[in-house]
Amino acid sequence: MDRDLTDKQRAVLEAIQEFWGRTGVAPSLADLAATLGVSRATVHEHIGLLKDKGHLDHIVRAGRTWRPKAAVPPGSMRRVPLVGRVAAGQPILAAENIEGWIAVEEVPEGAAYFALRVHGDSMIEGGILDGDTVIVRQQVVAEDGDIVVALVDEEGATVKKLKKCGERVQLVAMNHAYQPIDLPAERVRVQGKVVGLRRRMQS
Repeated sequence: MDRDLTDKQRAVLEAIQEFWGRTGVAPSLADLAATLGVSRATVHEHIGLLKDKGHLDHIVRAGRTWRPKAAVPPGSMRRVPLVGRVAAGQPILAAENIEGWIAVEEVPEGAAYFALRVHGDSMIEGGILDGDTVIVRQQVVAEDGDIVVALVDEEGATVKKLKKCGERVQLVAMNHAYQPIDLPAERVRVQGKVVGLRRRMQS
């Protein structure tokens, strides 16, 4: 449905959907501008384009009336912890590592999730850019080829593609400028599988 959207339009739509999911009302231009780090005029322009493309209902000259065509029912969102730089030797969800919380839709109950902000360009060929936030389902095992968050030697968390090689594993960057990290399996501890992505719109 959203293939016709630019990255910036998609970011505006996702911000409106997230606000609707939490509150059941439309965000103001000021709310959206602050969330996305752009001007109110830019937000207003994208709202008009989203309406033209059929993604928003909006009553002209009626203020805060924009609404996603398939608005997320209030209460259907879940908050998941946003993990920052991981402290050496600490579990990834230790209080010291949690920077804040973000709302995520379509996260089933009964499973643990967290979010991690990506630093660097090692996954750009997989569509994961520097500054993106990945949504991660917490699990300690993963299949060959999964994109995972892993700890190496109980220290910093890294986002890489997992490749199993007998008693060794490779953490494979999705950027040909980087070589795979080849390690004994016991030095790598999977923290979760990447299942979603958030991208902040740049002005």
